[in-house]
Amino acid sequence: MKAPALVLGVALACALAAAACGNEPEEDGPGARGGKAAAEDQGPAPDFEDPRTPDVEVLPDPLEGLPTGQAQLDKVCARGQRDAVTRAFCGTGKTVTSIVELQDALGLGFEDRSDRGQNGGNGNPAFAILGHSSSLIARSVSAINPRAFVFSPPPGRPQRIPGYVVMGFARGETFVEIAAEDAQARKLTFYLFKFDVACERAHACRPGDLLTPAVEKGWTGFSLYDDEDLKNTLADCRHCHQPGGPSTRPMLRMQELRDPWTHWFHNDRPGGLALFKDFLAAHGDKEDYAGIPATIMQQADGRALEDLVVGQGFSTQPNQFDTQTIEREVKTSSSQQPEVNVPVGKSATWQRLYDAAARGESIPPPYHDVKVTDPQKLAFASSAYRNMVEGRTSRADLPDIRRVFLDDALEGMTMRTKKGASGREVLVQACAQCHNPRLDPSISRAQFDVTKLDSMNAQQKANAIARLKLPPSDRKHMPPAMMRSLTDEALNAAIAELAK
Repeated sequence: MKAPALVLGVALACALAAAACGNEPEEDGPGARGGKAAAEDQGPAPDFEDPRTPDVEVLPDPLEGLPTGQAQLDKVCARGQRDAVTRAFCGTGKTVTSIVELQDALGLGFEDRSDRGQNGGNGNPAFAILGHSSSLIARSVSAINPRAFVFSPPPGRPQRIPGYVVMGFARGETFVEIAAEDAQARKLTFYLFKFDVACERAHACRPGDLLTPAVEKGWTGFSLYDDEDLKNTLADCRHCHQPGGPSTRPMLRMQELRDPWTHWFHNDRPGGLALFKDFLAAHGDKEDYAGIPATIMQQADGRALEDLVVGQGFSTQPNQFDTQTIEREVKTSSSQQPEVNVPVGKSATWQRLYDAAARGESIPPPYHDVKVTDPQKLAFASSAYRNMVEGRTSRADLPDIRRVFLDDALEGMTMRTKKGASGREVLVQACAQCHNPRLDPSISRAQFDVTKLDSMNAQQKANAIARLKLPPSDRKHMPPAMMRSLTDEALNAAIAELAK
């Protein structure tokens, strides 16, 4: 299975989890493949944070080396889990060719797609749409390319739902993330549903293939992975959804758990409305997204996901984002928020969450402002998308509309480490989420514990330096480029720290 020639910001079921460094650090010594690649030796890199950059970013396949197709499905089914996913695919011979067919297979199909349909009513599943993510696919998600969640509908309040299922998807991915509970065993399993698209075979996927409705249909096959398969890969869900370690209960994540659900689309909250407006400027009101009918898209509701998460017993969220307080502080500091996000806002409450994450104590919080987008980049991307929709340009000419982030927000979104951070601070902020003492000790990633730099031996440090120097297109590059990047200053500081 080959990765498409476009960034794959791995989805998984790491719904609202933070990014991290990588896997298998002990395998690569100082002479590892690509090891000459100090940043300054590679020449100037394209600015992949700007949609006006014509180059296509090429990143590695995070599932490289894993089985695919029926052989992989057999592995998952042999584990005996009984939930919506295994009932749909184990022993059934079922094939799916679109996201709509996948939703139907999981019991999450929209039965009423008319303008009379409901979010979570009249036979429809519930859904929520996210305009900014602090997850493994943070670099893919904004109001113009949001992350959609479709899930078992709560009955208008938090309530236990035996055998619940949640799926998450953002365009640009050839993955759908799924979390499903075995109702009898009360065991929660996270799955990655990798679907195949034709352009992958020719290594020729372009933004128009992966960032439009085209990616949601015409699938040619699939591979199914669960959290056991993924536990030592870049796509590991457990470090986010089982943050206390392998002996603790897995959990659903939703950091913005309370009203007004800052980065969630909502038709009667200032932030949610601002995000909806930016989405509609590109997509209009006739385009289905992630299988959600356009006719009911504006019923998207963070409260529905809150009810599901709380009802299943996950009301305590690590490093929880205090939506009301943070939004109030941001508005006080920058009066045109949330509609206008330049200048950026400030929040002392948020800063405490960010500082804790930078120290490696918890996952990073979402950004403090509602919008994470640069107004000029967003206007360019929205215009390009509308031109495609209205037939003035072809799908092949679509730029990468995900690259719309405000440069001043990249640090706050933890896509880059703190400016001026010491080498030790860079390593902790960039890597501690995936390299810490709470990991399953049987996986190789656990052998690089960034909280124990002082006791780390010289070979372990040399291995880490080699991986920092690998090009971003290498699967073993640290930190994975699909999650974050280091400036030359930060990279050099990290290497100097490890070289001590």
